Amino acid sequence: MWIYLILMLSTLMATGKSLFCKAIGTSKYSKRETMILNFKSFFVAFASSLLFSINRIDEIFDISIFSLVLSVFFGISVATTQVMQAKAMGNGSSSLVTLIYSCGFLIPIFYGLIFWNEEASIFQWIGIGLIVVALFLIIYNGKGEGKLSSWLPFAIIAMLGSGINAIFQKTHQYSDFANELPLFLVCSLLFSAVFTGIATLFIKESKSEKIQLSKKEKTIKILVPICLGICVGALNFLNLMLSGKIPSAILFPIYNIGSLILTSVISAIIFKDRITKKQFVGLAIGVIAILMVGIL
Repeated sequence: MWIYLILMLSTLMATGKSLFCKAIGTSKYSKRETMILNFKSFFVAFASSLLFSINRIDEIFDISIFSLVLSVFFGISVATTQVMQAKAMGNGSSSLVTLIYSCGFLIPIFYGLIFWNEEASIFQWIGIGLIVVALFLIIYNGKGEGKLSSWLPFAIIAMLGSGINAIFQKTHQYSDFANELPLFLVCSLLFSAVFTGIATLFIKESKSEKIQLSKKEKTIKILVPICLGICVGALNFLNLMLSGKIPSAILFPIYNIGSLILTSVISAIIFKDRITKKQFVGLAIGVIAILMVGIL
């Protein structure tokens, strides 16, 4: 029973991550300030990961070269994915961005088919086809629907990053160093913080970009990266606990669709997100497709 409570908590953390990414993306902050917020969130995530791995932290200096090198690439990929997700969430509908982001799971599926000799059922192929239809309904920009360029490219990059992250994790778990996963995640989040921290040094900010913030906005600026970092850190380790404990037929649909529905509902209330009827149909087809890929 406790494992399903962890699954529920993991779904809530995924929802929180999406919403706090949107809060950063919709802020009035400059590009440099936005990157600083991402850096702070990853630093908090790293600190959280240390707490989750406290019983093995003494092994950190004995981590293998394989795990250490892979954590560098994984950490940079995770950071890039979050920054792109925040940008997409800030300019587009949360439900649509979350659906596209969730489609990142297709990348490890195809990678597994090619490199790991994994198999896919006919129903999964049908589901993949339906996802293409769903994405067409969402992305095809008919007259009067507004510009997609402000969010779609970032959503696609975030989706690709999500899939690549899954490949990195699976590669680590297929290696001889799978038992180092907690330490691997700690190092990865550290490198995510380092990467975003270095990135801020290369983003120049003009005086005209600096905006006077209200007291409320300053408070939000402090709280959002803390909350986002806790969600990111907790999400990684909750999913680690779930790994192998729940059948994918249950884990995958609940996690993806649960976070998608929660994100859509809460974002519609808080951020007043609106989507067209055609995009709503695409969203519904996407949910059905995810169920087919995850269950059948």
